[in-house]
Amino acid sequence: MNQLLFISSIIIVLAVIYIYVLKKGEGRGKKSALWQECRRQLRLPDKLADEAIERHIKRLKEKHPNRSEKWYLEKIIYDLERDRR
Repeated sequence: MNQLLFISSIIIVLAVIYIYVLKKGEGRGKKSALWQECRRQLRLPDKLADEAIERHIKRLKEKHPNRSEKWYLEKIIYDLERDRR
């Protein structure tokens, strides 16, 4: 009985760790994809685009504090697309 409880506990712990790592990886992948989309929309060399994105984020943080980085990147993309219309 104790052995079964021990094995069950190990399985649950491993499942929780797996889900945590999976969710953490999704966030990074999404952020990276959003960052790449910002670069594409800016149509600048990567270094200049990264500097421009950082400036945009800094300005947005002053105007809209306490948002996630994902929100800031999505806002930059939205603004760039809106400005091209």
